[in-house]
Amino acid sequence: MDELGIQLIFAQSPQAKGRVERAAGTFQDRLVSELRLAGAATIDDASRVLEDFLPRFNERFRVPARESAVAYRAVDEGVCPGRILCFKYRRRVVRDNTVRYRWRTLQLLPGTDMPTYAGAAVDVLEGLDDSLAVQHEGRDIPSQEAPPRPSTKSICC
Repeated sequence: MDELGIQLIFAQSPQAKGRVERAAGTFQDRLVSELRLAGAATIDDASRVLEDFLPRFNERFRVPARESAVAYRAVDEGVCPGRILCFKYRRRVVRDNTVRYRWRTLQLLPGTDMPTYAGAAVDVLEGLDDSLAVQHEGRDIPSQEAPPRPSTKSICC
């Protein structure tokens, strides 16, 4: 979140936590009753009930915002959200310039700044689309999936 300039604000007080729980409880209690009264038995039935229920619920429990100004900012130019909103795993590069991630081996290609990354700590980035990328100190490292290693086990009679 730091990379996006987002500051998390946690509800520390019991009162704040209670308000959230109370609102969720009110919604769940009323929704269950509405579904039962409408005889909703399938997902399609529940969807139809929700289309009618949500506007009425929001009208009754809506609280106007203290500030009407837009509360979001545009993403800075040059920021790639896909490189931030992903899973990041720290790995150490082994002597053959590869990194293991789960069941895969990624071969790091020689870079212009470093001929080998052996011994370096790198980040393997797994995108939400299952794509993989490798970064060293925030810079992308060209990589490709290495061919599987031949088995060293021998069959003995």
